[in-house]
Amino acid sequence: MTAATYELTYFDAPGRAEHIRPMLHAAGIDFKDNRFHFKDWAKIQPGTPLGVVPTMKIGNTTYCQSNALARYAAKLAGFYPEDPLEALIVDEVMDTCSEIMSTAPQDPDPETKKNRRQEWQAGGLTKFSNHIEKRIQEAGGKSVIKTPSVADLAVWAVVDGIKRGFYDHVDAAFFDTNYPGIVATCGAIMEEPKIKAYYDSLA
Repeated sequence: MTAATYELTYFDAPGRAEHIRPMLHAAGIDFKDNRFHFKDWAKIQPGTPLGVVPTMKIGNTTYCQSNALARYAAKLAGFYPEDPLEALIVDEVMDTCSEIMSTAPQDPDPETKKNRRQEWQAGGLTKFSNHIEKRIQEAGGKSVIKTPSVADLAVWAVVDGIKRGFYDHVDAAFFDTNYPGIVATCGAIMEEPKIKAYYDSLA
């Protein structure tokens, strides 16, 4: 039997694919990392199942929804828990990270966008981050559950995006002072051998 082929399609950016790519690598899957520039989105979008990315083509079938793809890859890689309650927590935190990405305000007027982003930092971003920090502290302070999981990587992707300025008008050091668990989780997941190996492979 011929092994299935895998193709992950997303913008040439971390975003909603950044907790999927390392999981596929950790699972030992030789996947095609199909990255494209935003200018090409209009040509690619009609070929997606729901008009959004990321998508993952396995064999001849294309699948979508970022957290569903991440769970699938994490199960193959051993970064998704078998315990139902731990799985619930992992899913909850991944969905909270998605909420952060989805709710960051946009506006064509620069000054309005700046004001809305600053309000969001004090409101929505703080609310979501407080919840993630609470879950991490409940697990011991350095991971979402007792063992490393794909949720830790989802948290890292959000923090990395804010630190690197992808969310303009949001304080790049937002997490540094008030969220020790989130900071510790990001550090720990990057030291996981399989995750470190993925990022080392990109250097």
